[in-house]
Amino acid sequence: MRFIDFARLGRNSLGLYIGGIAVLILFFILGGLPLLFDANMRFPDLEIDIENPAFIRAYGSTRLLVGELLSFFLACVGFVWYLRAAHKRPLRSIFTAAPKFRWKRFFGFGILLFLTVCLLTLLEVWWSGQSDMVQWNFKAQEFWPLFLFSLLLIPFQAGIEELVFRVYTLQGLYLRTKSVWLSMGLSSAMFAIMHISNPEIEVLGPGLLLYYFMAGLFLALLAVQDDGLELSLAFHVFNNLFGAFMVTSNWQAFHTEALFIDERGPGSLLAQLATAVVIFVGLYFVLSKKFNWKPLTSLR
Repeated sequence: MRFIDFARLGRNSLGLYIGGIAVLILFFILGGLPLLFDANMRFPDLEIDIENPAFIRAYGSTRLLVGELLSFFLACVGFVWYLRAAHKRPLRSIFTAAPKFRWKRFFGFGILLFLTVCLLTLLEVWWSGQSDMVQWNFKAQEFWPLFLFSLLLIPFQAGIEELVFRVYTLQGLYLRTKSVWLSMGLSSAMFAIMHISNPEIEVLGPGLLLYYFMAGLFLALLAVQDDGLELSLAFHVFNNLFGAFMVTSNWQAFHTEALFIDERGPGSLLAQLATAVVIFVGLYFVLSKKFNWKPLTSLR
């Protein structure tokens, strides 16, 4: 059985899916309470605004990141529990159609991607002629806790997004539509809409949602073609790790004491989208050759 068919393995009534969304929201809210309580106790007179530079400086960027990621951690653990307890899904089937989770695939692709993004970023900064606006920012006392908590919690942040959109939504839609492409398109559109409140949207405009749609479609293709989450999860985790502790800027989602602070502007939306197309198409081509995937035209 293909990974995209795995919703059939357990209980799959519409009521259970609605309950799953409710449980997800509940766990996400519960995971956000520690940040709320902590901020109110430490700074009772300061308005809680995770995008406000003044609040970030006062509260501490790493402490804030941990507080935000706790919601994703609890939501991820709770959602896996719901899939097991309510949908009666075998644990392995939630993540892969292989006999066991393919860690070699996950780390191999993830590390290669991380190094590639580092190299491409270095080349882009050099090519732009604005290297003076990318500042070295290593502060041992702040970096190492950031590095540790990023490694511990970002896999859960990426994991819950993959579970919701590349498992729950994608497989659930396929169960009802019987169309791989329609299911991937709809789940990718939902993935894009979920990111509508990201600060990048405010800076570059709603057209950036097209980037998130393409990213969602790319990750859905990885899950469908490779029959598991190993590759899509690796892309999501290692891409987010790069943004958390390698290079950050004041207009992106992560506001951290990363190794480098990029003080340049975001550039044009068209350039961002064109770069994304090249990266997604290039990576898909390489992976399809490496793992001998079937042609896209054969997907049904």
